[in-house]
Amino acid sequence: MTTDALPHTHHAQVGHEPPAVIRAVGVIVAMTLGLAVLFVAFGLPAARSAPRDLPIGVAGPPAVASVIYGEIEQKAPGGFAVTTYRDEAALRAAIGDREVYGGVVINPPADRGRPPEPTLLLASGGSPMVAQMLTQMGNGIAMQTGAPLHTIDLAPLPPDDPRGTGLAASALPLTLAGLLPAIVFVLLFPQRVWLGFTATVVFAGAAALTIAAVLRYVFGSIETNFWEVTAGLTLGALATGLVVLGLGSLFGKTGLGIGAAVAMLLGNPLSGLASAPEMLPRGWSILGQLLPQGANGTLLRSTAYFSGAGATTAIVVLTCWALAGLVLIFVAGFRRGSRAPA
Repeated sequence: MTTDALPHTHHAQVGHEPPAVIRAVGVIVAMTLGLAVLFVAFGLPAARSAPRDLPIGVAGPPAVASVIYGEIEQKAPGGFAVTTYRDEAALRAAIGDREVYGGVVINPPADRGRPPEPTLLLASGGSPMVAQMLTQMGNGIAMQTGAPLHTIDLAPLPPDDPRGTGLAASALPLTLAGLLPAIVFVLLFPQRVWLGFTATVVFAGAAALTIAAVLRYVFGSIETNFWEVTAGLTLGALATGLVVLGLGSLFGKTGLGIGAAVAMLLGNPLSGLASAPEMLPRGWSILGQLLPQGANGTLLRSTAYFSGAGATTAIVVLTCWALAGLVLIFVAGFRRGSRAPA
């Protein structure tokens, strides 16, 4: 009796991929969630925009100043942090040093039979939105006192850009100036860490000069301190670019994704460049100023309209980010160098 040996065929078990329809649904859900995150990140700060401990000043007789302070607190509880100054000169100095955004001066009238005359001191360059709010507040005070309001802008915006739209529109280009070279050189030259470093430094200077030139000669947003503005923008681009380059050089696309996400979803909408940091929700304003985009926006306004006053903290923040990125790049370069002989 013969038995036919039947060949045994072994089929390798292959992992089954989900049907194309299910995968397509997953992609749609992921894109929808990503769109929602972007919408919330960029829209929520604007939707919740309101003054929160926004620093302003009042100068005048103590009795009158206390009355003005009470009226401000009643109309906007917690909206303004009011500091009383001894006279108009002290308030002017505080505005010039960017300690406050503006304030009201109550001058005693020459004729005792007339009401006190209010003077509104502004700094539109510090924030056009805040200047508009203070103007409305000053008009309300003038209506209550019955005297005309005198308005003086100590840091006016240029005539070619009276609304300050140029600086507000520069928020995204400032972010991209740091992201673009890091992303491009990590993806195209993943092993050339120092080439990416050199390119990022060169591009930071070129991008800063370009943005400053556009602000000056196209939008008319700045009239003076061109090279100071350029230097500040260069430091801001380096603060973002070196960190993202370091993350990408160490962790590849994952590092690039983390760096880009933080810059676009947090740094850009929380920069406060379109309004003012104190117009953002509490906590978010502090976080925004600790990120490169927020510090870069503050430095830009300080160099453009205040000759660098009030820029110390922003310079320290940007320098720390740039140094942190440099450390990451050195670590990545050391790793590449140690692997080269192998």
